[in-house]
Amino acid sequence: MEPNRSGLRVGMFVLAGIIALLAVIFFLSGAQLHPGLQEETYFQESVQGLNVGTSVKFRGVTIGQVTDVGLVAAEYPPPTAADEDKKVYQQIVVRFRVNPKKLGRTDDLASLIAHGLRVQIEPQGITGLAYLDLSFVNPSQYPVTSVPWTPDSPVVPSIPSTLTQIQDAVQQVMSSLSHVDLPKMVGDVSALTNTLTEEFTTGDANHAIANADRLLANLNTQVAQSRLPATTAAVRNLAAGPQTLQIIAQLNQATAQMARLSGQLPALVAASQAAINQADETTADVQSQLMPILQDMKAATANLRTLSAELKANPAQAILGAPPPPGGN
Repeated sequence: MEPNRSGLRVGMFVLAGIIALLAVIFFLSGAQLHPGLQEETYFQESVQGLNVGTSVKFRGVTIGQVTDVGLVAAEYPPPTAADEDKKVYQQIVVRFRVNPKKLGRTDDLASLIAHGLRVQIEPQGITGLAYLDLSFVNPSQYPVTSVPWTPDSPVVPSIPSTLTQIQDAVQQVMSSLSHVDLPKMVGDVSALTNTLTEEFTTGDANHAIANADRLLANLNTQVAQSRLPATTAAVRNLAAGPQTLQIIAQLNQATAQMARLSGQLPALVAASQAAINQADETTADVQSQLMPILQDMKAATANLRTLSAELKANPAQAILGAPPPPGGN
């Protein structure tokens, strides 16, 4: 019976070891002990330093961990051999699980992606390790691209890491420099330098500088001869002299008097207008009174003119009265 008991103990020990190993595997993977939202993303760059269990952070706050890292060609095989050379099938698929308690609302992932939610690989110090970082960027700068397969989990678009962006920028600069004719550029710069040197030593630029020096010297001489400081002092003394102050005072008085007269002008204009109106009325009254007298004088003048003509024709009329009868009888 002892051998049977020993075998039973060995079997129980092996079974306990297997259970413990499975528990460790589940603990490390987090598939059962840390349930959450399963999501995935794709990278065209190297994922060196990214492993299963790597943290997933949002602005420095750990919200989940990586659950799987693999090749897109293995997870989503190309439908034809010709598609294997496409870049979309040469990417890396990274699946990660996010704790919903750390995020709050998670039912609007599409809206978050539309507002710029992206994931990228960030280095973790100088250890060579990395982590996934979720953040919001400009969605127009990093638009969402579609894939020709049906993902197993919701997809969060990725953006290149900072290091990759720097490398791409350096490569673009180097590519631009590779198209530049450096020998020709060096020759042009050398020729330009020689030309400038010649101009500033014996050319037109040198002559212009010399002429400018002579002009400045002449100006200094003219200024020294014109005694500008003495002239300026004399002008200042004249401006501050008693005659100038007296003239300014008289001007002030004249200005004040003109201001007073200007204030009286409206009343004077109104009085003049009233006098003119009154004169017009008086003239109209006199004219209405003189008209009958003038008419009577006109009639009297006409009668006198008639009487004078009759007396010239018959002077005796003034004594005898009526004119003689016609025919002399």
